[in-house]
Amino acid sequence: MAEDERLERGRELARHYMGDETIARWRAISPDLEELTSAFGFADVWSRPALGMRDRAMIAVAITATLRAHPQLAWHARGALRAGLSPDELRETVITVAGLAGFPAAWSAMEIVEDVLAEGGGPA
Repeated sequence: MAEDERLERGRELARHYMGDETIARWRAISPDLEELTSAFGFADVWSRPALGMRDRAMIAVAITATLRAHPQLAWHARGALRAGLSPDELRETVITVAGLAGFPAAWSAMEIVEDVLAEGGGPA
């Protein structure tokens, strides 16, 4: 696959999962990092066949919650809803973080998730 095709395939998958506004924001902040995220993160990693988008979304929510990467957690919470997680499944993913990464990480994450849910952060 040509590099341009790979990048565009990654961007399309990222748009589907994150939404147009997130990809535009990435590009405005750092065009280079947006290209790396789209090409490697989405075209190479997120498109691998063994896990579906829903599973990857749940993993991304758990990891960004554990890392307390709050802006990225909000992106992934919205993406998880687009990928088919219900609000209750999204909350349960965060609750699971409490047992593995601690209650402070889970509480911080739950605040972000509840904000996303309150704004109607699911599919458009």
